[in-house]
Amino acid sequence: MRKIRFLAYAVAASALAPQRLARRRQLIGGLATCSTALAPTLANALVKGSAPPPKASRGEKRTCKTIDECEEVGRQRAAAAFDAQNDQPFFTTKDGVRWRDVREGSGGEVGRGDGVLLKYRVMRLGKRATDNLSGEASPVFSLGYGEDDDTEKDVLQAVVGAKQLIPALDSALVGMRKGGSRRLFVVPEKGWKKINASCSAATNGASNAGDASAGGLDVLGQAVVPLAEIVDNDACIEDVLLPQPRNFGAKRRLARRFDEGLLVEVEVVDLRKGG
Repeated sequence: MRKIRFLAYAVAASALAPQRLARRRQLIGGLATCSTALAPTLANALVKGSAPPPKASRGEKRTCKTIDECEEVGRQRAAAAFDAQNDQPFFTTKDGVRWRDVREGSGGEVGRGDGVLLKYRVMRLGKRATDNLSGEASPVFSLGYGEDDDTEKDVLQAVVGAKQLIPALDSALVGMRKGGSRRLFVVPEKGWKKINASCSAATNGASNAGDASAGGLDVLGQAVVPLAEIVDNDACIEDVLLPQPRNFGAKRRLARRFDEGLLVEVEVVDLRKGG
């Protein structure tokens, strides 16, 4: 009886053996196919710059095929945006101060004799700022943005036209509206450079017309920065007219840059007519 059962099991196993072998071969073949398909992708992913970029969002047609190409496309788009910004028109006050609105306000219009509360950034011009109003800029000192030992609640209080502000800012604030933001280019003689015998514009071959010193443009529209002689900083820096740096580090930065054309971005937080 036992012998008959053993023979029955053997016959059944022999019948199933081809099916098991076929399934095993099918499984091994599938794994081999997957490995072959994934091998180039995995190998390429290990090579910098050859891995495929992330999928584009819906509606956007991607023109780049590698990460390096996509980064180059990004640089080209940034350059195009900069050129478009540079093409925006700028204006000049009757005192020769060049300005451009970053944001037009909706409140009352600033006039001479009005009291204002201001936030501002004083910045060094970037290399690509061909019109002295656009492009990159590095900070010198600021107020009202929490960037320079101040808080976002801090403001500068002054009366426009009362000789409390540097001449360029006194001139460019006129016509602004509450809530507006404006960029202006400040030549040294209309900013933080004193005009006296030892620090006159003639010392560095510039004039006081508002378009000289570091603010002129040549025939190609490029900024002109004439060479300046070394002078006594303490005797030449305007330390009374506003705005002024509040801490030692900011004062040091201004001391190194007061004889350059600087970019000032000012925001009218509040306005009181007639002071």
